[in-house]
Amino acid sequence: MTIDTQTLSRTLADKAGARLEMWLSICSRCGMCAEGCHYYASNPRPEHVPAFRVKPLVDLYKKRGQVDATVLETLRDVCYGTCTMCQRCTMYCPHGIGIAALVHAARGVAVAMGLTPPGLAKGLENALEFGNNLGVTEDDFLETVEWQLEELQEEMPFARAPMDKEGAEFLLTFHPRDIKFYPQNLFNYLKLYNAAGIDFTMSSKAWDSTNLGLFAGDVAKASRLAANVADTAERLKVKALITAE
Repeated sequence: MTIDTQTLSRTLADKAGARLEMWLSICSRCGMCAEGCHYYASNPRPEHVPAFRVKPLVDLYKKRGQVDATVLETLRDVCYGTCTMCQRCTMYCPHGIGIAALVHAARGVAVAMGLTPPGLAKGLENALEFGNNLGVTEDDFLETVEWQLEELQEEMPFARAPMDKEGAEFLLTFHPRDIKFYPQNLFNYLKLYNAAGIDFTMSSKAWDSTNLGLFAGDVAKASRLAANVADTAERLKVKALITAE
């Protein structure tokens, strides 16, 4: 790959800050963070120790971006392939280093250099085009809701699935896989909320609770996706948002 040194330098400068540089400098590589990492717990290899994940980022800053493609490819593989940014490692770090924040910064570098993993990039593209990362169309979403509601009404005739209702107390969002692959989960959600007598609504256009922009490290796209849901919640005048994990 050809490295755009100007873009790399600009991205590193943008990600830099007192907190990030402090964290990079004080990590003592003690390995205590490994105790909180599910990657390390399931496969205790040195490269799964959270402190190891920040090494490519440290190399980038030490060398002021004057690196070859191997360093950037290693950074991509490490920051996307061995971390979910769950932040458990920080609970075990004696210095309180936010390794998830460092990984997110590293992903931002990867994004700027065009190194977002293809599958993640496609999901992000879907989210921006369709409003959800699996590319479910609005018609398919509405049809799935109608289908599950009809089945639920055989058991609970009073059940409802309000759509784009203004003034409801809660706006419900879902993980797209629940709609596309596991619609029985939607059945159970509707059953629960109706049985509890919760005043809720769904949005026909902003129902995806995930944010692949955040996961990818693309701050601009993450902001667009978050705004899609936040703006909808404000437009519908709901009091709170219920989101998936």
